[in-house]
Amino acid sequence: MSDYDRSKFYGKKNRFFNSKTSTVKEIDKVEDKPKGIKKTTILAREHHVEDRSVSPKPLVRESESTSSITISTAQHSDSLKQQLPKKIVKCVKLLDDGLICTENVQDYLQENDDYLVVGIVGTQGVGKSTILNLLAHDSITNDLKKSIFKYSQESKDNIPDFEISPNESDQNVKVDNVIFKPQSTSDIISNSNGTNGIDFFITHNRIMFLDCQPFSSVAVLDEFIRSEAKVSSMVNDFLPLENSGEIQGLQMTAFLMSICHVLILAQDWFLDSNVIRFLQTAEMLKPTISNPEDELVDHFPHLIIIQNKAQMEDFSPKKFQQMQQIYKTLFNKTKMHIESGMGLGSGRIMNSLSPDNCGDPINLFLIPEYNEKTEELYKSHPSLEDLIRKLRSNILGATKYHLNNTSEKHWLVYCSKVWDHVKKSNFFVEYTKLMP
Repeated sequence: MSDYDRSKFYGKKNRFFNSKTSTVKEIDKVEDKPKGIKKTTILAREHHVEDRSVSPKPLVRESESTSSITISTAQHSDSLKQQLPKKIVKCVKLLDDGLICTENVQDYLQENDDYLVVGIVGTQGVGKSTILNLLAHDSITNDLKKSIFKYSQESKDNIPDFEISPNESDQNVKVDNVIFKPQSTSDIISNSNGTNGIDFFITHNRIMFLDCQPFSSVAVLDEFIRSEAKVSSMVNDFLPLENSGEIQGLQMTAFLMSICHVLILAQDWFLDSNVIRFLQTAEMLKPTISNPEDELVDHFPHLIIIQNKAQMEDFSPKKFQQMQQIYKTLFNKTKMHIESGMGLGSGRIMNSLSPDNCGDPINLFLIPEYNEKTEELYKSHPSLEDLIRKLRSNILGATKYHLNNTSEKHWLVYCSKVWDHVKKSNFFVEYTKLMP
């Protein structure tokens, strides 16, 4: 074999073996490829995940998560709003036609144990709603005084007596800031009372004001005579009709004595012995309430006697001393707290009305008669705004005696229980047998 042929033969052979070897290597690579592919696939997936982190899709997911957080926050705020009590603007009925209206009041109450209950009683037209309107507002503005004191000298000059219709009389008065409806001109002409039942209002600093209808009122008795169906729902059926009005007043007064921290007795002149007798009778007939622990609870509030429409001579030390001595003698056996330091005789409001000049102080307060024309004149006593501010601070500083409840909502349940005891009490029925 020549060198040419040998090189040609061995060249083909080498090419064959090289191709075979490369094929074997490729086969080995193919056999090793799954591991390599697996690794590269994992690397590719990791790289794909890294790329996805900067893609716009996660931005959409972030926006979706952000919206879900926003929705949950809105739902949380809505739940908080549902838990918060409603804001009350005008008074609502707590007691109407002999029934406790819990549905009217419960939305304005909350689980709060730091509250104060103030009620007011008195005869017709003495200014009960006016006093509560002044106490319920934080500040007394000129617009508020014009809205409350409807019978100023200017309005009397512009309105002829008995020559106006009830609708026209109401149009002359602004009632935007009035919380408790005062007695209007139409009520006076028709001989009807402005408040029926018990009205309820609670301030932002959790003071509950209760405005009660007048006792010993001819208008209430006239309503019973006109509608005898109300007698069965408001008082007992077997009571004499002529005594039903007074019995209802005694029941409401005894009811307020049991559920209030402070009870205000409003008068517009000194002295009405029938009012004192009525209040003492209500205290005598007030039933004793039992709590779940089978213990008898005999609660008595602070009693504040307010002389409304007081004149200049009522603020003199001599006259004020006489008034204090007479009230102290009449209420010497009362269980209500009448010497709590909430009157004018403490000396903290007026220097002239001090214990040295007027004797031991009781809860007697004077509110002067308001007149627009003589407002700027000197009257030897502080202004109406200052007196109301001092009265409000005295009421806020009153000691809160236990009412057998822990929160505002428990107080409402307690009111229903007390009114049920008052209506079922036999004391009022037995008292009617002694009435003339």
